[in-house]
Amino acid sequence: MGNIRAPRAAVVFLTLLAAGCGYVNFSKPMSNEEIVLRSEIRGYYEDVAQAFAGGNADALAELYDESIADPMTREQIRDWARQFFKAHGPAQFKVVGIDIDSIGHVSAVLVLTYRVDTRDGAGSFHGVERDHLLKHGRRWYVSSWEKLPNDRAK
Repeated sequence: MGNIRAPRAAVVFLTLLAAGCGYVNFSKPMSNEEIVLRSEIRGYYEDVAQAFAGGNADALAELYDESIADPMTREQIRDWARQFFKAHGPAQFKVVGIDIDSIGHVSAVLVLTYRVDTRDGAGSFHGVERDHLLKHGRRWYVSSWEKLPNDRAK
């Protein structure tokens, strides 16, 4: 009877030791296809960062779908960006977090947490928004977005 408890104790000990070394993720692993789509989405936001870094209003506006109307049209985005860059110059756009709600070959919905830092500091801002993206050919475009509470922005 004493010999039976020793192996059980060893199994329990090893199980607890293994559990303490990290967590076990039982969710379904991402497919290669999903990894590629997520990478493309990140690439889209890298393009946004380049447009901000270059102070390029036209490049920034072109990242939005030509049919965008909510909450602004592409031309309104271009006008906003021109005024922003004229007042504050180039800026740093930084993705703080991306939480993907749904993703497919031609559309995606995600929650984006971001920061924009200007050299003068006066134009800096941050936010959280739900972005709806569409893919035309090989490129992603924002087709609409909605502002969410900033309680997640850092």
